[in-house]
Amino acid sequence: MKINVKFFILFHLSLLFICGCNKQSISLKYDDSIRIEDVEGYSRDMHINNDTLFVVNEDEGLLIYKIGSDIEPNTIALISIYSDTTFYLDNTHNQGKGWNLSGILFSDKYNRIFILDKFSDSYYIDFTDNLNSNDLDYLYSGYNNEHQSKFTLNDQDEYLEIFSLIRNKSDFVTSDIVSIYKISWDEFGDPNGGLILDSLNYVATDIHYMKNKLLVSNTSEIQNEFRVYNRNNIETPFRLDTTIVTQNIPNALYSTGDTLFVGMGNHGGVLVYNLENVENIEEISWFATGFSVKEIYWGPSSRLLLLSCGYQGVVVIELDENMQEVDTWVINTNYAYAARNYMGFIIVATRNGLEIINLNNSQ
Repeated sequence: MKINVKFFILFHLSLLFICGCNKQSISLKYDDSIRIEDVEGYSRDMHINNDTLFVVNEDEGLLIYKIGSDIEPNTIALISIYSDTTFYLDNTHNQGKGWNLSGILFSDKYNRIFILDKFSDSYYIDFTDNLNSNDLDYLYSGYNNEHQSKFTLNDQDEYLEIFSLIRNKSDFVTSDIVSIYKISWDEFGDPNGGLILDSLNYVATDIHYMKNKLLVSNTSEIQNEFRVYNRNNIETPFRLDTTIVTQNIPNALYSTGDTLFVGMGNHGGVLVYNLENVENIEEISWFATGFSVKEIYWGPSSRLLLLSCGYQGVVVIELDENMQEVDTWVINTNYAYAARNYMGFIIVATRNGLEIINLNNSQ
């Protein structure tokens, strides 16, 4: 197998961090050409729905592309179908909204886009062929001077719900805290919301919803931990079921079912848990030690786990049905915020545009 010289050094440096929990050899098997879609500013988050790519960018706001075939072999093209840079321009340009977008969610069931202004507010808009930026609706959280750092979506139950981590100073304690606020849409399509959890660690890092479970990472100032809140159904309140202590600070959470991936800082890699029984949460695997994980994406159909690791690029891990490692790729990119798999192509949102890598699974 041929290994391109420019990735050879990265490969061996990465191996210095790998401990006995992982395979002792990592094969780099991807085409050495990395295509860059030029986008000004940091592209902080992304989502792929079928052949549509949604990106939020600090300078250019919400960007939407169709993913198609390219004239060059073994690559894909990103065809812009929506951008409105003048609407989203930051405060330095003296025009536009001055927004600084950092997060995006999409509901295929409701065909609705949700965007998060960096440490500020969240908005939503219905995805149509004639998307108009002026139709963006503000999601009021109930706080003055709110700072929404992360949010997560539930569109599988009776009503659509958004859960947000909100940084705010409490009236009851002297230190800054994080609260969790829920916004739901009723049978008439009207949003309403309220506070559901309060007084969490101010530097809580992530929030994720799945199957009536709400997971929050880095919830304590005393120890490294994440918490699992549970509810019986959509009408009942959440209760704290379990607190899991981790060796490193838990940065990122992701799950599509009863398996939970927890990405950690300080080169802690990613932990994999079985959440089928919240009274006895079991650790299944531990991968990618040596890498500080900023964001996680798991594709059940491709069985590829994508770890975005900032300056360390992207780690792609193929897992079997028992969540054990089959193969691993370490991809050298610009500072990686988020990565997604599209038909064997890895699209990475970075500080230098969108980078596209073609994985080559042949020996």
